[in-house]
Amino acid sequence: MNYRTLELFLHLANTLHFGKTSRACYISPSALSRTIKRLEEEVGHRLFLRDNRSAQLTPIGVKF
Repeated sequence: MNYRTLELFLHLANTLHFGKTSRACYISPSALSRTIKRLEEEVGHRLFLRDNRSAQLTPIGVKF
């Protein structure tokens, strides 16, 4: 886990929108999704519930 990954997590946690976060952080939506997926694998828990339009923090995501 690095600073950039945490920065992306925090922005996504605030916007709850992959598109907005990807535009604001100058990263493609697919790269953002892969970064969050790797973070979740490293933590060992899902941090976001995703659908095609938005994201929601899981209870573990809120604690993280």
